[in-house]
Amino acid sequence: MVCFGWLLRNTQGRRRKATCQVKFISVLDAVVKAGIGGFVFRHLRTLNEIYRMRLRVSSMVFGGAVSLATLVLLYQVLSLPPDTQPPGDRKEIRSLESRLRRLEDDLETNQRTIHEIKSLVRQLANSNVKARILLDPPDASVIPNKFARNGVNGPSVVELVDGGPLQKSQGGLVRYNITHASVMQDDCIFSQAAPLPVDIQMEDVYSILKFDNPDGGAWKQGWDITYEESQWSPEKKLRVFVVPHSHNDPGWIKTFEQYYIDQTKHILDHMVEKLEQDQRRKFIWAEISFFSMWWNQQPDKIRESVKRLVDRGQLEIVTGGWVMNDEANTHYFAMLEQMVEGHEWLKLHLGVKPNNGWAIDPFGMTPTMAYLLKRMGLENMLIQRVHYSIKKHFAREKSLEFKWRQIWDTGSSTDMFCHMMPFYSYDVPHTCGPDPKVCCQFDFHRLSGSGVTCPWRIPPQPINERNVQSRSQQLLDQYRKKAQLYKTNVLLIPLGDDFRYVRSDEWDKQFENYQKLFDYMNSKETLHVEAQFGTLADYFRALHEESDTPTGDEHGIFPSLSGDFFTYADRDDHYWSGYYTSRPFHKKLDRVLEAYLRGAEIIYSSMLATQSVIGTSMIDVTNSLMDHLVSARRHLALFQHHDGITGTAKDHVVIDYAKKMLEALHSCQHVIQQAAHYLLNIEQRNYSGDKGALYYELGEKFIEHNKIASHMVVALRDGSNVPVVIYNPDGHQRKELFTVRTSSPHVEILSGKETPIPFQVDPVFIGSGEASENMFDVTFFVDVPSLSLTTYTIKAVEPGSVNSKYGSYANVIVRDLTIASIPSVFSVTEEKSKTSFTVQNKYLEATFGESGFLQSVTIQGRTLPVALEFVKYGVKNHRETSGAYLFLPDREAVPVALGQPGVTLVQGSLMSTVSIQLRNVLHTVKIKNSPGVDGIGIDIANFVDITAEQNFEFAMRLNTGVKNDNIFFTDLNGFQIIRRTRYAKLPLQANYYPVPSQTFIQDQDYRLSLLSAQPLGGSSLKSGQLEIMMDRRLNQDDNRGVGQGVLDNLLTPNIFRLLVEPRVSTKESSISHEGSAAYPSLVAHAGLAGILYPLYMLIPTPKIGPMQASWSVGGSLPCDVHLVNLRTMLAPASENTFANHYEASTTASLTLHRLGFDCGFKAPGLTCSTNGGKVQLVDLFPNMFNEQVHQMSLSMMYEGVDMTKSYPLSLLPMELYTFRLSRS
Repeated sequence: MVCFGWLLRNTQGRRRKATCQVKFISVLDAVVKAGIGGFVFRHLRTLNEIYRMRLRVSSMVFGGAVSLATLVLLYQVLSLPPDTQPPGDRKEIRSLESRLRRLEDDLETNQRTIHEIKSLVRQLANSNVKARILLDPPDASVIPNKFARNGVNGPSVVELVDGGPLQKSQGGLVRYNITHASVMQDDCIFSQAAPLPVDIQMEDVYSILKFDNPDGGAWKQGWDITYEESQWSPEKKLRVFVVPHSHNDPGWIKTFEQYYIDQTKHILDHMVEKLEQDQRRKFIWAEISFFSMWWNQQPDKIRESVKRLVDRGQLEIVTGGWVMNDEANTHYFAMLEQMVEGHEWLKLHLGVKPNNGWAIDPFGMTPTMAYLLKRMGLENMLIQRVHYSIKKHFAREKSLEFKWRQIWDTGSSTDMFCHMMPFYSYDVPHTCGPDPKVCCQFDFHRLSGSGVTCPWRIPPQPINERNVQSRSQQLLDQYRKKAQLYKTNVLLIPLGDDFRYVRSDEWDKQFENYQKLFDYMNSKETLHVEAQFGTLADYFRALHEESDTPTGDEHGIFPSLSGDFFTYADRDDHYWSGYYTSRPFHKKLDRVLEAYLRGAEIIYSSMLATQSVIGTSMIDVTNSLMDHLVSARRHLALFQHHDGITGTAKDHVVIDYAKKMLEALHSCQHVIQQAAHYLLNIEQRNYSGDKGALYYELGEKFIEHNKIASHMVVALRDGSNVPVVIYNPDGHQRKELFTVRTSSPHVEILSGKETPIPFQVDPVFIGSGEASENMFDVTFFVDVPSLSLTTYTIKAVEPGSVNSKYGSYANVIVRDLTIASIPSVFSVTEEKSKTSFTVQNKYLEATFGESGFLQSVTIQGRTLPVALEFVKYGVKNHRETSGAYLFLPDREAVPVALGQPGVTLVQGSLMSTVSIQLRNVLHTVKIKNSPGVDGIGIDIANFVDITAEQNFEFAMRLNTGVKNDNIFFTDLNGFQIIRRTRYAKLPLQANYYPVPSQTFIQDQDYRLSLLSAQPLGGSSLKSGQLEIMMDRRLNQDDNRGVGQGVLDNLLTPNIFRLLVEPRVSTKESSISHEGSAAYPSLVAHAGLAGILYPLYMLIPTPKIGPMQASWSVGGSLPCDVHLVNLRTMLAPASENTFANHYEASTTASLTLHRLGFDCGFKAPGLTCSTNGGKVQLVDLFPNMFNEQVHQMSLSMMYEGVDMTKSYPLSLLPMELYTFRLSRS
């Protein structure tokens, strides 16, 4: 006991004898294994019940608890085995010291607990009343309401104790216990580890480049290339693959369908005819959206011809996605979805597995795409639109072909071979070599009389016997010069452009003239060249054959690279950072549709799996719902096109996209409510559903393609009970506040167990200072299992009979605003003073300035300045200025004039909302008093309307006390985080980056994160600043092809969640290494999931019938494992299948993502745990799907390991995994 007592007094790792260390660590191990810490904490949680007992009984219980804990510890010490370690064994001592350090945190926690118990017992001796106050943990105390000076009476307090009864108390907030995620120590190793070093790190490239643009001569953005003819020989020929292609945009200047009718249909018709004429001819095709539409109209004879062309290698399907997706604004869920849609179609109709990626038009490139292609089974990829300075640098270094590695990869398993095109564009003048004036002369579509000319005014010439020698030598000269930029003698020459090969004669002109050139070159041995038509597969096959070493690899030839290629500039200071924000209404609609589609996929697959178990047969309903799902999948996939989600199409095309997404939303809502009706139905075995019936209305009503969704109102009559179903599509339990709009404020809320729960009623403002008399927002706390349907009941009660023990009405406080009308249940105070005020919950306190804007955030007694403001940019007064693509501001942003905005504070026990109406935005901030992650952050909603402005770019800026210098972080496609550096040598617009879902700044003390429910552009333009663009209105075109400005702005909701996280450790954080990768905290991951994948409310209609109260899959996932999708695959079309009708197969693809997370922050508000990435599918789906499981490539093209549902999977951090599940 001497040793034990010494160690209790020395918890900072001071050294003593090895014997003492051994015993102490054994004790600590015993404490942890025996759950002594948990024992003490469980008694703390029961203290809320103790205060109702008499003081004498409370003291006895606490004395017993402390005595029991002491006796268990004493027993463990006395029962220790004798010390057998030699005192001089230094290696053992070091091992023990390591264990000691790992257990110090547990010891300190237990010590604090014991200290609190002792203190609490002493306080209990004074009085029961005082004990009642002290029984809450220190961070549960309610900060006095600073608006109380207005004479507004705060609502009563209800205490929420885990699993215990609700008790009435005094104060201003509902009280609860905040839980924390349980994190396995080893799960912190990944974020601390530095990735494997690479040959080229894009951060380093940015630091050394000048980003100037000197005139390079014929190659304007390069230099005068020279070569020696002697570098080629009969044994070392230049092998040239000319790859004909046609880039077809599924919407841009025309709609998807109009492009197909006018151009694409003819391209594909001629493709079959012209390739069949000569087997030397080759062609590649990328966009399956167009190809599938064309295929559906073809007779069997043409389909067989296409299959022959594919088998012979004349036609290659590249990438195989539904579209060539944008890479800046897209979320990896939708990137994966559109790829799966294309690959599934290819598998069912052509039996093709694409092997090579082709991305010639997206405006900047993300490593996320390289990762997805790699994990789908593709081997090579090609990219084009990269900053001209980077292209020039890579060309000088002969690094235009590289192995693209993920920034977080600690090995090389993610390496994807990538070819970067070197010149300005992918059109013919910029692909044969460095001189576009010469290359344009070999675009035979521009022959005289075609109506298309060369800008350099030197037209092409038809190839004949008289000129074939000179024309061949001229073209070969360009080929040889281009070859100097690469490491091998295998050369790729794309031959195509947007919507090329529409007319039959263009096929003839290109193929016939080039074949004459090839024949001549190949016949002259002294030229040492082999030129031919080819596909990407031909090129990469020849390239790898030449570069392979005797060991079968390419080690040392092609460099490894990590990083991304944003922000793209094609010339001068013309940075394409405007499209990160253009058409934000539709960007937001995209994320809403993604969430609905994901929710519909999961519940539909769950319905089919349940039917399989029970034996229900309802093919008519399930196939009808599959039709809805396929339509929604394809509409979402189409919008991922690089002129869709980017906001860079013409107005009528944007409208077409929006109408398609609206239709998709209706389809998803229909699938969700139909599947929910089956899963909750009491008579599942004998279920007979109506495929067109509306059993539930969802909580959001999408009526018009250009309007924000309206909230469904739950109509209440006196004495009525309305059950509302909450659908949780998340793979984790969700505990959060949920709001329902009702027709009456006189309600009670009952949980699934029919017990009353706390709720708050807020007014619904329908105009400035006017609240509705028949719409009310009722907010209550929901606790819903993962992947579940849970019923809560809204009970209408008589006016004046609301149980104040549970229900409260918000207080309304206004400044510089007159409330014209408001229902009498709410109290209103007009605040005259102009001082700052605070709003708080259990976790944080937010201070707002006199104008109502956020000024600071206080957490755990530490205050961080966080001053929110709105700023605006004008446009550069120049011929080349801002448009849909380009961001070319006239100067730094200036603050938006505020005037005297009216401020409204709606204050309640569960939630408080600050609202400010400005000229261009309705700005609201919500502080939620919730035990879930929604109570850890601050929710910000900006309803932006800039239709009254001209050449106006509108941003929200946070000026904080974070000392981040010139470093900030943004996400890539919602999949990973990358470090950004603000460079003074770059213009402002070059320091803007895509923010698909989050951005943060950090220092040694804090991380400040802005989670975004929609993709936008953002930056940190000064230390401590974080800025995000919210909308752009631009009068003019920016000369990038769309031919118009951006003047179709709509009222747009921009939804954010602000997190301020005090850092508790740097050694367990990604801040401790110098790599480009960083990781969100677990709270940030959960918070982002909360706004990207919200809970859905289903309101029953009269058709509902008898229902169960709840349904769930039965399992959940660890904190750091995200269920990306559960997608039912299509069955092969049968002879009885009609066009646009689809049958569900008996298989589903389950995709999981093991999240990387930063352990340097606490994880409050979570009830889950991490376990080293261990997942057993039988735990997630105990009663669904067959036992046999197959691991697959991400898009289900390739089959991997067979296993069973009970097999313990070990998922690696950051990796995506897909499994094929089956049902009988």
